[in-house]
Amino acid sequence: MEGIDWRDINEKELDAFTHRVALVETLLDESIDESDRIRLRLAYRENFGVCDRTIRNYIRRYREYGQYGLLFHLKKNTRSERIQDERLRKKILDMIEERPSRTVPQIRRLLSSNAEFSELIQAISDRTVYRFLQEQGLTQKARMAKRIAPSRTSYHRFQADYSMQLVQGDARDGIWLPKEPGSTEVRKTYLFAWVDDYSRRILHAQYFWDEKLPRMEETFKTMILRWGIPQKCYLDNGSVYIAGQFALTLAELKIKKIHHGPYQSWCKGKVEAVMKTIKVDFQAEAQMAGFTTLEELNSGLWAWMEVEYNRRNHSSTGEPPAERFLKGIPDNHRRVDDLKWFESLFLQRETRTVSKYGEIKLEGNKYKTTAPHSTVVEVRFNPFDLSRVWRFENGTSVEEVTVAKLVHETSRRVITEQPDNHIKTSHEAASYFERLREQQSRMQAAESKIQFSKLKN
Repeated sequence: MEGIDWRDINEKELDAFTHRVALVETLLDESIDESDRIRLRLAYRENFGVCDRTIRNYIRRYREYGQYGLLFHLKKNTRSERIQDERLRKKILDMIEERPSRTVPQIRRLLSSNAEFSELIQAISDRTVYRFLQEQGLTQKARMAKRIAPSRTSYHRFQADYSMQLVQGDARDGIWLPKEPGSTEVRKTYLFAWVDDYSRRILHAQYFWDEKLPRMEETFKTMILRWGIPQKCYLDNGSVYIAGQFALTLAELKIKKIHHGPYQSWCKGKVEAVMKTIKVDFQAEAQMAGFTTLEELNSGLWAWMEVEYNRRNHSSTGEPPAERFLKGIPDNHRRVDDLKWFESLFLQRETRTVSKYGEIKLEGNKYKTTAPHSTVVEVRFNPFDLSRVWRFENGTSVEEVTVAKLVHETSRRVITEQPDNHIKTSHEAASYFERLREQQSRMQAAESKIQFSKLKN
């Protein structure tokens, strides 16, 4: 057939063409009886979703043009005749490439203010520009797709190859608790959680009164002390996860930090799914269980994790996360060897200048040091316990400075104000968590006799 380059015909078009030809030539074969023709028509209509009128049209086109009449292939024009000026064509395409969300009226306004293209754009209609863009494969839907990052146009299912190869961290709002036992005022809690990508095990999760960096680091430290050092961490761009302090900690532990950008929640979808489960299965009941302290809330969470979530079959793996995790621990899994060095990584770091009295100031407190006056020193401290502060040099602790004046025992920068809310209680919810705690105690007593040799160096 003239005018058709077979290299331009894709596999889908060619496959449809062969099916149409086979149908029509069979129906026109005089040796086929009517019952077979009816059966073929019905089968084709069901498989390809067409009607009898379409099949009759196939037959008509075959009789008029032969087999090529059934090849519904439109030659793709490389040039639109609607816009003759090559400079204008290129300019419009460049503007779409530069900002795909531009509409045709916006393109017209921008080009009208350009002396080079003003007359050219005024000579054509908006409809002409729409058709030109459509011919170039730049329909409105296609332009919307171009404005989205490539990672948003497809979703990926992935899984780590073994336990602790990749952990995912996330935070969410928790439930409301009384400010103090017996108080009618309440404040919101916040949850930090860590999940193993391979097994889906909740490695550690804990509620706090705020969502400051030291809180997240406390859960991360607890996870590592219990389960070992992961190879990689998948995190979002929350302020605590991109903090320089945390980046230094990960670097010294030789843990790769992987962040995902906006609208890429599929990257850490497993921890997102766990957070949703915690919200639906745990928090909904915990809010009505009559908890009055963070200790009660966290003990309920840990009992639920170990008795319920980590012990039941996971829908994706078909195995309980706890069992899959232990089976997936590699022989070369890293553990913490130097506990003192490890603890120092999570101390907050500040630089201070030594006064002429041999003192440094921190959070309104004063500390005596042996460092020469006027020198700048690095101090590290736990923001929740300012009674102990250390001076470091080249990453090594050289002195625990002496408290000269202690005004604040904790850092003022980790305190946040919380709003009020009303709390409902349920006797059934309270009984449920009491049973979970009892079952967890029995499980821990039984597991204390098991030697998890694979978790050791």
